[in-house]
Amino acid sequence: MRTVIIGAGQAGRRTAELLRGLDAEREILLLGEEAEPPYDRPPLSKEILLGEEHPRGLMQRDIHAYETQRIALLLGERVEGIDVGTARVAKADGERIAFDSLVIATGARARGLPIAGANDPRVLTLRSMADARALSARLRPGLRLAVGGAGLIGLEVAAAAIQLGCAVTVLEMGDRAMARCVPETISSRIETWHRAAGVVLKFGCRLTAIEPRREALRLYTSGGEIEADLLLVAIGAVPNDELAREAGIAVEDGILTDASGRTSHPQVFAAGEVARIRRPSGRHVRFETWQVAQHQPVAVAHALCGTERPYAELPWHWTDQFGHNVQILGAHSSGLDWLLRAEGERLSCLGLDADGRVQGAVLIDNGREATPLRRIIAAGKPLGRQRLLDPSVPLRQLC
Repeated sequence: MRTVIIGAGQAGRRTAELLRGLDAEREILLLGEEAEPPYDRPPLSKEILLGEEHPRGLMQRDIHAYETQRIALLLGERVEGIDVGTARVAKADGERIAFDSLVIATGARARGLPIAGANDPRVLTLRSMADARALSARLRPGLRLAVGGAGLIGLEVAAAAIQLGCAVTVLEMGDRAMARCVPETISSRIETWHRAAGVVLKFGCRLTAIEPRREALRLYTSGGEIEADLLLVAIGAVPNDELAREAGIAVEDGILTDASGRTSHPQVFAAGEVARIRRPSGRHVRFETWQVAQHQPVAVAHALCGTERPYAELPWHWTDQFGHNVQILGAHSSGLDWLLRAEGERLSCLGLDADGRVQGAVLIDNGREATPLRRIIAAGKPLGRQRLLDPSVPLRQLC
């Protein structure tokens, strides 16, 4: 029995290791396009930019660990096609590898800017270790860095760059920071941190063209012109689902799967950010988070072994900026009624639906409340506003 895993990122590594724990005899091949052994991506926009070579969160194992687990790790290997009819994958060097089961864990790539001048080498994205090292090598005191996008990655890079002495300007089309995942009151807090540190935030600002000049980039925006030495584009990600699409596997902004990672082809599974997973509500959702790459492979590995552990975790992700930790749980919707629960410098923002049930939460420097809030959201029971607003009532009493 041979399982081939395309993609040696976090989701691919986790699938391989979990599968080996469930099946001691299976042959496992893990194919990675990067030359780097598998690693987790959260430190790329923080610790790696600040010069830490081996931060704790990188989770990069010695390559010999894969030999010990009898996982064949093939790095620098690009897969160019999948033939589900003959159950083979085609590598760029022409070799064809047979499989009994296949896991596509190709992740996502940074979304590019479809405007003139965006192909200049001073226009960067951040998705890989190579990207992070290239950006880190160029960040220096006095450098003028423009960041396109005030989402999680863009703001983490802005925070790191300002700490390194760069002059940072963030250009955001929307009207506030991290608008896709936090309510307005949390956006305001995050914006305050950045402005206090010297970051210039420009909202309602669309980048329309880039004029590469010898000495700098001239950026044309809906709010005027600015000059920058570097531009980091952080406007989201695009799933690497082309291999699946070309093989006739169902895709829709990601590879469509059930809750166990099965695709429309019985031999093929998808893991991590490339998967658009069927949720208990019946909707398919694609998550661009550490959590899905770390935990959804549990469902995939079990399904490959004939058992069921459907993935149905509450969505969760986090960001660290200027010494503050922000954790985001559950749903974020403009239709929720957001309540602010302050405990000194610690803050919990709870999103209630029309029936008074907590559907989402954002925590600032208050991670200890994440566990009781997960239980409250999972229980789905209406709770009184006064008790939720009263910091003297521990959330664990409301579970």
